[in-house]
Amino acid sequence: MIRINDDWIIDVDEYNYILKRDMHRRTSRKKKDGSVVEEDVYVNKGYFSNMEKALERVREEMVREGLKDASHTLETAVHTIREVTEEWRRITANIMEESA
Repeated sequence: MIRINDDWIIDVDEYNYILKRDMHRRTSRKKKDGSVVEEDVYVNKGYFSNMEKALERVREEMVREGLKDASHTLETAVHTIREVTEEWRRITANIMEESA
């Protein structure tokens, strides 16, 4: 599992990169042996063939989240897109700095 930020993770299996939204809550699940485990709750947002496409979808989802639930002028929409783009640059810059 790859944590992008507080809200987004990418889970990886042998076939896909799975984009998931962290719902910031936990749930209990009973296992076959009768024990109970606590698990984080995630919502799947898409399956991708490569990491680049999954990361692009994160950025698109962040923009969409910033624009939903309100009426915007074109100016405020563009401002929101710029803010999200700048936040995305900070996230990816931190990755590059940490790997150097």
